[in-house]
Amino acid sequence: MDHRSRYDRDRDRLSVSIAIAVFFCVVSFSAGLVSPARGQTPEGPEPAASATTPTDPFQIVLQRAVEAMDESYDSWNFRPEETVDSTNFTINYIASLSTDGQRRLDRVMILHADPNQDRLVTREEAIRFLETQLGIRWVNQDPLRLAEGRVVDFAAFLRADRDQDDAISPQEFAVAPWNNDGTKVDFTSLDANHDGLLSVSEYASADGPNLLDLRTWFQQADRDRDEKLDENELAASLPINRQHLISSNLHAFDDDGDRRLSWNEYQLSMIGNFNYPWDSLPQDKDHDDALTFEEFSFHPRDLFQLQKRYYFHRLDRNGDQRLTIDEFSFENQPSMSLFRITANGEEIDKIYASPRFPILGGPSVSADGHTILFHVIPPQGEHKALIVQISHDGGETREIGHGLMPSWAPSGSLFACSRYEGGAGVWIMRTDGNADQRIDDGWGAVWSPDGRSIAYTNDNSVRIFDVSSRTSRVALAKSEHPYRYLNPSLAWSPDSRRLSFQGVSDGGVDIAWMNVGEAASHVRFRAVESLSADMAWTVDGQSLLFSMHSPRYGRRLIHKLLVDSEEPPTIFAEAGTATTWSDLGISPNGEFVVAVAVE
Repeated sequence: MDHRSRYDRDRDRLSVSIAIAVFFCVVSFSAGLVSPARGQTPEGPEPAASATTPTDPFQIVLQRAVEAMDESYDSWNFRPEETVDSTNFTINYIASLSTDGQRRLDRVMILHADPNQDRLVTREEAIRFLETQLGIRWVNQDPLRLAEGRVVDFAAFLRADRDQDDAISPQEFAVAPWNNDGTKVDFTSLDANHDGLLSVSEYASADGPNLLDLRTWFQQADRDRDEKLDENELAASLPINRQHLISSNLHAFDDDGDRRLSWNEYQLSMIGNFNYPWDSLPQDKDHDDALTFEEFSFHPRDLFQLQKRYYFHRLDRNGDQRLTIDEFSFENQPSMSLFRITANGEEIDKIYASPRFPILGGPSVSADGHTILFHVIPPQGEHKALIVQISHDGGETREIGHGLMPSWAPSGSLFACSRYEGGAGVWIMRTDGNADQRIDDGWGAVWSPDGRSIAYTNDNSVRIFDVSSRTSRVALAKSEHPYRYLNPSLAWSPDSRRLSFQGVSDGGVDIAWMNVGEAASHVRFRAVESLSADMAWTVDGQSLLFSMHSPRYGRRLIHKLLVDSEEPPTIFAEAGTATTWSDLGISPNGEFVVAVAVE
């Protein structure tokens, strides 16, 4: 039998609602036991919380997840030789975690589920995938949870890995948080294969400080030696930035209702988990005084989705799919507004703000200066982002369709943008919201002022799409620059001859430019402060505008950089220094700047 055909048909046969129901059977279990009502004794024996207990309760959660997966795929455990289409597998998995059952394509997740990229997922690969989604292993199969209560401090790894390449360079290591607390750690002693990079397994060497002994910590925190931690013992032992976890986790993981955490309860809780920087409070993006699952986020890399869903369910006491402040601590996300700033700075007018969309970005001004395109992101995340069209004075507003980072064509009837439809890609769209063409995989498409070309990033390279021939070419290959990553922040000069970009390296972010048609690039400025992705050339072609953190003012301000000079950037005072500025654009005639303010 052709098993691939069988499971291609399963995409219609397997109901997402069943997958969701089965998943909730998983997260309703605590280490394999249904959580009892407060004050009741759970049915069946609880795993002993003793120093000799070798079992990691997350392994029991994994077992329940595997059972749910097998049930979803019609008793897959009885046919372990059969395979599942990798795209269908991940789409169904994502839908099972989503609160609304949304089916979404995620190419990165497909790679995690199908590491050999044969477009098939074996049952063994699926189990490994669930291990990574529960934070038991990393995607390269390096263990994050080891025997006898030892865990990798992966939260610190995430913070140190600034370029998100899953390795720590010497430069990243030198400025990592562990070097700010007086700890002396030698990079070369951890770099076992001497390749100049630390993998997760090297980072978590048994001889280093990044492999944490939770059992020893638990015993030291247990001052009354009753094999449980109460609120006072936790408060006395946890650092300040993790104190907010105590109240919520005592409620969520105290299964026997004694207001204390046993060893197993502690291991399952966020307090005993170091996969994520839990000290970073999630943000209530829609300002409704509660967190949705999508808002329950602690790092730009939204990893370990099954673990995160498990925690969300445990914290959600009343089961309403929202976390109120008494269920988990959070903070309100600052709202964003769009401003129009005249070139001389005499008029600064707010032209758009909406409580529906707390995040704005990517403004682009039409060639005639009459209309502005920008994107808005709802609390559900970037996959639900919309492109909005507004008149330059804010008088008329229209939502066009899904997409991010729009860029006007000079004709005014088309624009380029980035979209998640069919995977991350760059598109040409019509102003009525209909698609004209999907150009390629990639991100950050920008239309040239002469209308002939669209530039974008793809596979750490810069590519240019020729509008007339409808073909793409590589303008700057990844082998022709030194950067680990190119930000999707391209900007054309007014004469369409030069293209600026941002290259991320260990030392910071370079603002560089290239002559179109030449492979060579020219570094103009290295930013060590926080830098926005958006850049815009001034109408005279001599300067770039961008927003960057100003240590003097303590916020992100718009800066101006002369491209053909050695001078450092200066603050663009016309926008004002009392406001935190983010993305920006310039009208082609130079009369005004549009910029996003964070309020």
